[in-house]
Amino acid sequence: MTQVYAEDGAIEDRLAQLGLEEDRLTEVVRRGHLAFASCTPNDPPLYPGFSAWATMVRGLREYLLPAWSRCDENNYSLVVNPSGTMAIAVATGDDATGRIDASPTTKSSKGPSTADAVNSNQMQLELPYIFDSAPVVADDGSPEEKRMTWILLVHRAHNEVRCELSLPTSMGTDGRVDGWRERIILKAIPTDPEVIEITPPQPLPDISVDVKRRA
Repeated sequence: MTQVYAEDGAIEDRLAQLGLEEDRLTEVVRRGHLAFASCTPNDPPLYPGFSAWATMVRGLREYLLPAWSRCDENNYSLVVNPSGTMAIAVATGDDATGRIDASPTTKSSKGPSTADAVNSNQMQLELPYIFDSAPVVADDGSPEEKRMTWILLVHRAHNEVRCELSLPTSMGTDGRVDGWRERIILKAIPTDPEVIEITPPQPLPDISVDVKRRA
C-alpha cells in the first residue's frame, strides 16, 4: 500500500525526517524547467529533456553537497545522504505525477541501474529498517550498504510542472517504474501560459490637424 503525503504539515514533517526541504526541492525542479524552456527548435530533439534532467541533478547536488555526496556509478547519477542510507535520482514521470488521484509511472522505460535500485528497495522494505540509521557494519568491519533510492519525479504539464519525491518498489514489464511505497507530493510550479496570438485592432482613421503659422 502506498503512503501519500499531500498535506502541508505532513509533507514538511516527512521531508524533515529525510533531511530535506520542499522549497529547495521545488527550486531544483524550477531550474530544470527553465533549462527546458530555454531550448529552441535549433537544438537536437533530445537535448531539451536531457538539459532539464542534467540541470536538476546538478541542482540537487548544489543544494545537498558537501553534507551529501555524488554517486555516478554505472552512469546512474545520484546524490547520497551522509549515512549512505538514502539516495535520490531524477526522472520524468507521466501525467499522474504530482496528483493524489492517480498513481504515476516513469515516462520511459529504465535501465538496469534503476532496476537494481528498485529491487534493493524491495528487499530493504521486507526487513526492519530505519531510514536515518547508520549503515550496517558487516562481521569484517566493512560497511554494508543499506540504501533506499528515491526518485524526484517530474512532469511538465500544460501550464505547470508537477513533481513528487517518491520511493519506488516495482517496475512493469515495459521497464517503467510503476509502484511506490511512499509519495511526497510537492507544490506544482506554475509556468508561463502558451503564447496567444493577438490580433491587432483595426487602424484608426487618419486625423487631420490644421497647422497655422503664428503671426
